Amino acid sequence: MAGELPGAAARALTDPTRVAMLLEGASFPAALWSGSYLRFTWMNEVFRDLLEDVHPQWDLLGMPVRGFLSDSCSATHFIDVAYTGQPVTGADYEFRASWGETTYWQLSYLPLPGLIGHPFDVLFIAVDASQAVADRASEEVLARELRRAMNLIDVTVLSSLDAEDILQRVLVEATEALGADWGWIAEREDRDWVFRNVHGWPTEMTGLRFGEDELSLPALVSHAGRVVVASRADAKSLEHVELMNRHGVGAFALVPLKRRGDVTGVMGFCWDADLDLGDARQELLHKLELSLSLALENARQFETERQLTRQLRGTFFSVPRVLRGFEMGHLYHAATGISTVGGDFYDVVPLSSGQLGVLIGDVSGHGFEAAGLTSLVKSAMRSEALKLPSPQLVMDHANELVIHGAEPNEFVSAFFGLIDGQTGDMVYSLAGHPPPVIVRADGSQTLLPNDGGVLGVIDHIRYTNHDVHLGVGDMLVMYTDGLIEARSPVGEQYGTERLVSACAVAASESAEKLPEALFLSAFSFAEGHLSDDIAIVALRRGPSVDGFDQGRLELEPAVA
Repeated sequence: MAGELPGAAARALTDPTRVAMLLEGASFPAALWSGSYLRFTWMNEVFRDLLEDVHPQWDLLGMPVRGFLSDSCSATHFIDVAYTGQPVTGADYEFRASWGETTYWQLSYLPLPGLIGHPFDVLFIAVDASQAVADRASEEVLARELRRAMNLIDVTVLSSLDAEDILQRVLVEATEALGADWGWIAEREDRDWVFRNVHGWPTEMTGLRFGEDELSLPALVSHAGRVVVASRADAKSLEHVELMNRHGVGAFALVPLKRRGDVTGVMGFCWDADLDLGDARQELLHKLELSLSLALENARQFETERQLTRQLRGTFFSVPRVLRGFEMGHLYHAATGISTVGGDFYDVVPLSSGQLGVLIGDVSGHGFEAAGLTSLVKSAMRSEALKLPSPQLVMDHANELVIHGAEPNEFVSAFFGLIDGQTGDMVYSLAGHPPPVIVRADGSQTLLPNDGGVLGVIDHIRYTNHDVHLGVGDMLVMYTDGLIEARSPVGEQYGTERLVSACAVAASESAEKLPEALFLSAFSFAEGHLSDDIAIVALRRGPSVDGFDQGRLELEPAVA
């Protein structure tokens, strides 16, 4: 609404005739309404132009269909002001002209003293608010777009736990969402700030370096410890102006990237032209600060956990680099994430007697709680295999270890075999573990008999030795239960029969490639949704004592 009327007009408010004379040539619509007669008694030319051919000075309020004030709300305002003497300023009034144009007006109703004992007359003034309404609408659209952009950025942040990947992708998305001409990321290196990533900026700017004590955009936000925004029209310090002049920009926004409260990086956005960043953009910048700092802290913690997990997995899955007389392939797939530790383990132990010890097992549970038991059991069984001649005795000792060293609800399934490298004879013992498959050189398959209870449940249990022969070209396939317990979308289990059939299909594959072929068979059956870790080891007896270079395939968690 317009501000206070000029002094002359204010003094003339007691005289409707003088009011009409003062406002006849005004650039805004104005009119007088009589509280006694409930109709307009005068209006200026601008008002008449808006109303076109309607003559409301001869009509009661509400009669003009196409004009201003043809609604009951406006009628109420006139009557309230006439009888209370209190002025009213209304919200934006939508006016649709007969030629199709829609405009918005801020309406004011001002009481004018009339005859004693009579209702007040009302001075009506309208100020065009169309531009302000349009600006607010544009700001609301921008705010919605920026909220949508922030949601997408949050998806990006949550979809990756790699700090470098998070920063690069968010830099691009945020630069585009904010409408910035270019964006960049600077990181602290010793006592300098170094530009690492750029978007929309010349790539040769990568590597640009500023000293910690030198005036620079990164140092500015580092010292502030919070989001900093500046534009030429609203510069708050000479430093802001100097930096805008130095970089030839009209506005900039700086977001601190924090680690444990310290600013270790800065994400910056620059606009070539002067720009009022407004509430919506600043809201996104503050949300970006919180989201990125939390994500980077999680990413760094994840990286630490991943390093530890890799070290642990290195102890859970070990084979010699070269095996004399055997070809091997082995695979591990973590269904629950690269930063988690499952209970699967396997080992291949060349013995001085010319025998080869082969071990695979699964500890109940997941996470670092199960990791301790996994490491203990695997190390103990490896140690026992080096000094005990019988898989049965290795299992007996392992059972006692789990009984006395594990929690009451923890148990272990395992398979352990001793293979004579010269004859191919194998002695093995099973402790509640899925029985291995032997794929013969002629393509036939044999599923070893299931036998023995899991380790850690029954004290003083005695396990049994079994014998089987591996001919030249025969392949021993060991696996954990995550393979056969994979389920289809309708809940059907992959099962042992499908595993044996898959072994037959892949019988011509090398031992190195067979684990991957079996995994892909189960993965396809489950349509990518695997709920348990999978370990697979394939060992084929060769025709000679030549060594084969072994390699393990470790698969990341599958994405459907």
